[in-house]
Amino acid sequence: MGHIYTDVTVKGREGSLKLKNVLIDTGATYTVLPEKTLKKIGAWGPMREIDLRLGGGRRVKAKAYGIVVGIEDAEAPAIGITFEGAQTVIGVETLESLGLKLDPTTGRLEFTRPKGMAYFYREGDDRYVP
Repeated sequence: MGHIYTDVTVKGREGSLKLKNVLIDTGATYTVLPEKTLKKIGAWGPMREIDLRLGGGRRVKAKAYGIVVGIEDAEAPAIGITFEGAQTVIGVETLESLGLKLDPTTGRLEFTRPKGMAYFYREGDDRYVP
């Protein structure tokens, strides 16, 4: 299987941007965006600066922001991180929020549940309900 790309919309307080052919990185926990993109849309934050270890082992100081991400016709809140030299990728936390998974046999994104936020709660019952 090769690399998988998709079109994405990122939103913040001040607007939204449509990004074309964004890499889906199932090895990345969070979505990564350049700081200028986060500032342009008015992302919420930065919430805090964190120490982050990249896939190659390099450590960086990263800033975490709140964003809204849309893929196809699904939209959900996500964490967007940035650091010096950040290149845009969509991480698995964002895919999970959107209810998407990558099918390695087809190389396509597929929905894992009905579109929308997942919240499993039965009134009067404070247990998690699968």
